[in-house]
Amino acid sequence: MNTDGEKHDQDNAATIDTILSGLRWATLLRMVAQIISWIATIVVVRFISTSDYGLNAMLETPLEFLFLLSTFGLERALVHTKTLGRSEVRSAFGWLLLVNGLLFLAYFFGSPLIADYFNEPRLEPLARVLAFVFLLFPFRVIPDALLDRELKFKLKAFAELAAGITSAMTTLLLAVYGAGVWALIIGVLTHRVLLAVILMVMQPWFVVPSLRFHPVRGMIAFGGTMALASAVTITANLLPVLIAGPRLGPEAMGLFVVSMQFALLPLAKISAVINPIVFPAFAKFQGQHAAVAHYLEKSIGIAALALLPIMIGLACVGEAFVLTLFGESWAPAIVPLTLLSLSVPFRGLTIFIWQVLGGIGYPGLVLRSALVGWGLLFILILIGANAGVIGLVLAVLIAEPIVTIVTIQWGKQAIDTSFHRIAQGLRPAVLGAAGMAVGVLGVKLLVAAEPAPVRLVVEVGAGVVIYLTILRVFFAEQWMSTLAFLRR
Repeated sequence: MNTDGEKHDQDNAATIDTILSGLRWATLLRMVAQIISWIATIVVVRFISTSDYGLNAMLETPLEFLFLLSTFGLERALVHTKTLGRSEVRSAFGWLLLVNGLLFLAYFFGSPLIADYFNEPRLEPLARVLAFVFLLFPFRVIPDALLDRELKFKLKAFAELAAGITSAMTTLLLAVYGAGVWALIIGVLTHRVLLAVILMVMQPWFVVPSLRFHPVRGMIAFGGTMALASAVTITANLLPVLIAGPRLGPEAMGLFVVSMQFALLPLAKISAVINPIVFPAFAKFQGQHAAVAHYLEKSIGIAALALLPIMIGLACVGEAFVLTLFGESWAPAIVPLTLLSLSVPFRGLTIFIWQVLGGIGYPGLVLRSALVGWGLLFILILIGANAGVIGLVLAVLIAEPIVTIVTIQWGKQAIDTSFHRIAQGLRPAVLGAAGMAVGVLGVKLLVAAEPAPVRLVVEVGAGVVIYLTILRVFFAEQWMSTLAFLRR
């Protein structure tokens, strides 16, 4: 580590130790929850049809957008603000109750419109049940933000572990007993109810709500910009369903959605550990520009060592992965899954930088970057939808790296970094993953005649050995430094 880096670590030793302690527990607990959820998801796919997944995606299209309005931007603003008193908490609670009550009514009574838009009458009762999630938001947002402010990541991870395991098991049992799309709906409701209850118990906070605007005016300005950026991102993710859904139908959209879901699975599961910590952690370094750049570059390098080989590895073993875990009926998902996996590292880097920019107080840059991604993806999907599922896949594959480049370029306005320094941090992971990919492709030729489960085990095992060997031989210093950091 360079001298400047050591100085930053010494100056912020207490904060770094608190973050690392929380990260250790959060990693352990959330990884346990994610592994259980991942296994449950893989099993659930065998009992739920592509059509049911398509229905669920159609429900989530308007729901995810309304979720962003439900927090009113206050979730992150409560974490970011430097001083937080009782009046701010009361006002935040009051506005959250009002907004979410209105959103509940809108989604509940708007369910016929959703069904009419997608020409699917089955959506109406599903939407009415799902609307109740809005009534739970105010009781989750406040304790969640208070725990983040105090860097109590361990308690949050315990809550998420309990809620995640229970909801995963609920979805799995219902799917096995033939509940179809209802298994997914009830699983979501179970998770939201339990998480709100557990957080309220772990972080007692209840106050009398207030609708005074002045105490939260500044927080809404900041949080509103972040919420708008998140809304743009969510709608960008939903563009394939919004644009191509009515044209391609549930079967094709189910194929795309499941392929995208599993391509994003490594990022989603590991980011669920990292991202809830990144925003509040970097918020502690507001105004320390050099320290922010140092920790950004270091964090990206460490995260890439764990994430990149998994993402690239999934693309390499896509065929054996799909045939082994999903069965022959899902063979059409092999090519979409393989191609989409290649886009995921870019999305992961973009999202990480957004978290950092938001944490240090630059929501405007996050919004600008998100708008570029939305516009680019909108144009590409309009074109790609004519080519079916593969057209949608190529639209995502082209858009993601462009958005990442734009994000880094604009991010340099707030963070004293550069493409070169970020690339230096990524170098061990990128070269190691590239060497691993070449090795795995070679191994695939040797075991091509074996059954899919055998191929999957051999290819994954070879990939792990090759990747770790490359790091140990060619990047020993970075590898040992990372291990020492993680042990700390």
